[in-house]
Amino acid sequence: MISCLLVEDQTLVRLGLANLLSLEPGISVDAMAQDGIEALSIMDTQTFDVVLLDMRMPNLDGIGVLEAMRQKPAPPPVLIITTFEDCDVLVKAINLGAKGYVMKNCELETLIDAIKKVKAGIRVLQNSLTEYLLQQQGYPTEKLTPKELEVLKCMSLGMPNKVIANTLKNSEGTIRNHVSQILAKLEVNDRTQAVIKAINQNLI
Repeated sequence: MISCLLVEDQTLVRLGLANLLSLEPGISVDAMAQDGIEALSIMDTQTFDVVLLDMRMPNLDGIGVLEAMRQKPAPPPVLIITTFEDCDVLVKAINLGAKGYVMKNCELETLIDAIKKVKAGIRVLQNSLTEYLLQQQGYPTEKLTPKELEVLKCMSLGMPNKVIANTLKNSEGTIRNHVSQILAKLEVNDRTQAVIKAINQNLI
């Protein structure tokens, strides 16, 4: 049984999703929250296999929840459930640790499949987001070295340069140079774009 926390500010949508998921014997919505603050409070007292997270909420939005969850030990995987396919927001959410997203108007089977994949550690990225990323960025012109791939994996975990340096036993200056090389080779402008592009091209 996959235990879920459903975080959604619109009452009808929240109850509707919960009722639909109750039709699936392998999934259980064990708690619901109407905003990010309530969600974090619930996560302090209960554990879940998957968090189903809306992006646009009062008090604390989905991005705020993801940022707070990064401070928690072993946070559960997050599946974004959204009405608006705002690619910039979704890229930021994935960089903060979300495992993927689905639209609220998707078929029940699509939602159930996405929950199972996220629980299994598989990313769920829709074609439109992949196309958006590829429009923003070209393919790497140079192959990353094994060391650069190690640094890139650390970047994907949200580690700053100092932590990467300690983890890989290098100087912070060396890590800065590796990061610069990674951005140049992937033809991107920042760490977020590098991580998302690496994920889409199965580099990490």
